[in-house]
Amino acid sequence: MRLPRTSRPFTAVLLAGALSAGATSCSLPGDDGAGGGTGLERALGAVPASAADQAVTYRDVRTVRRLVAEDPGLYRGLDGFGILEVAQSGYTGGSVRADWGFGAKDVRASVLVGDSSLLTGEFDTDAVARAMRKQGYKASDTDGGTRYRKRGESGVYDVSESARVARRSHVALPLTAPDDSLRDVKAYAAVADCLGDVYEATYYAERQDADTVLFAIGGRLGKDGRSSSETLCARAASKKAAATTAAKLREKTAPGERYAGSEVTVGEGDTPMITMTWKNRPESGLRPADNDRTSELPGLLAWGRA
Repeated sequence: MRLPRTSRPFTAVLLAGALSAGATSCSLPGDDGAGGGTGLERALGAVPASAADQAVTYRDVRTVRRLVAEDPGLYRGLDGFGILEVAQSGYTGGSVRADWGFGAKDVRASVLVGDSSLLTGEFDTDAVARAMRKQGYKASDTDGGTRYRKRGESGVYDVSESARVARRSHVALPLTAPDDSLRDVKAYAAVADCLGDVYEATYYAERQDADTVLFAIGGRLGKDGRSSSETLCARAASKKAAATTAAKLREKTAPGERYAGSEVTVGEGDTPMITMTWKNRPESGLRPADNDRTSELPGLLAWGRA
C-alpha cells in the first residue's frame, strides 16, 4: 500500500477544522434559497469542479453559532464557524468587524476550499470598503462585486452584498455560481445524497488511485436540536475495494475502540457506498468535526489501492 499522492488536502482540512463554519438554509451563489436542495448541495454548487483535488468544508454558521453557545463542551471544535478571520481574531485578539467590515452574525454559510473561503450572508459593502482601505487594500470592479488587493500580498478579496470570497491560494472561488461545479460531479452528488441534510461536513479530496474514490463526514442534529451524530460516506472504486474499506472501518468499531458499537454498511452496485455513523460526545475524537483535526478515519481511508 502506498501513501496519498499529496498531503495538501489533509493540511487544508486540518486548517479548516481548526477554524470551522457552514449553511443548511442559506443562499449561496446562483441559489434563490428555495428548492435548491440541501445546504450542502448548494455549497457544492458554489465550488468549481476544478477544485476536486482539494478538501472542502461546509458549515451552517447560524446553526453552529447557536450550538457552540448552548453546549461549548460538545461543539467547541466548531467555534471558529468556518470563518478564517474569526479564528484568526481568536489568536490575535483583534476585531473581525473593525478589521474586515463584517462579523459572524452577518454570515449564513461558510465554504472552505483549501485555504480559500466563501462566506454567504448579508454584507455592508460600505463598511467592508472602509475597513479594507484602513488596511491598505485598493478596490477595483470584478464580476458581481468589488475586488480588494494589497501591494506585496497574494491574498485577494471579492465582496458583494451577499457573498465574500477570500482567495489565499490557487483556488479561485467565484462570487456567482460557476457553470461547472462539484455538485455536477457524480461522486460528489452521490456522497451528498448519502449524507443528507447536514449542518457541517468535510469532503476529502477526490482520488482515482485509492480504494475510496471520494469520502466525506457530515453531522446531523437530533430531534431535540442539540444532540448530533456524524456519518462517514465513502464511494468505493469497486466491490472488492468496498469490502477492504469496510473491514478497515469495522476494526474501529470493535469493543474498546473509539467507535465501538457503530455499524458499517456497504451498499449495492459496482461502486458501492460505504457508511458508518456514530453519536457525538464531548470527548476527544467524538466531538463534531474532530476528524478534521485527528484525521483518524480519513487517514484510514487515504491510502492508495493495495
